Amino acid sequence: MKLTRFAFFATLLLLISSACIEHEVIPPPSNKVDLNASFVGYINGTQVELTQNVNNYLGFAVDTQIINTAPIMSKVIYTSGMTSMANPQSILLTFGSLEWDATGSNLPTLPMFNDFHMTNSGNPVPFKDLATLTTNSINGVQVSYVDNTGKPWISRETDPGQTATFTILKQASDGSGDYSLYEATFSCKVWYVDPQTLAEESIQITNAKLRGWFKR
Repeated sequence: MKLTRFAFFATLLLLISSACIEHEVIPPPSNKVDLNASFVGYINGTQVELTQNVNNYLGFAVDTQIINTAPIMSKVIYTSGMTSMANPQSILLTFGSLEWDATGSNLPTLPMFNDFHMTNSGNPVPFKDLATLTTNSINGVQVSYVDNTGKPWISRETDPGQTATFTILKQASDGSGDYSLYEATFSCKVWYVDPQTLAEESIQITNAKLRGWFKR
């Protein structure tokens, strides 16, 4: 009887101990879009390379919305590029504009976002100033560059012989947003205006290739 009672309590203690064990919950794998950026090109005759996670460089993407009241269409202009907290040199590209009716949605739908970028993939895109992209229903690209001394340079739509072409590499979504990953090739002139004297100077960017992404 004593042995049976001992066995009963031992079994009961084992069951209680097993019930108290916390089992590890393994979350399902996340479908995270792999975002990488890089730039290579000749700026004023010197080759410049910027690579994500090298010298603190990171890719980024933002958009600028111009909200209008219907029946006037609203616009969104996409900006993408590379910058570093440790170095002044940076490159960014502004591309737009996608029009949509903001009455029903505060941003373009995913099909609109994807179609806009795919439609422009592989086709030459003209250079346009930001003011033109903001006010007119026209697609265009503007390039901005900050040199290693911190001077800002920007392209102008009036310069002849400028070319830009996008290739959409992938379109994907994850928990943080919707993306169009692209490669842009371009050559253009960029300008610096001295804020004190208003004197102007320009340099050439040639055979440039920027990989990045646009975000909805």
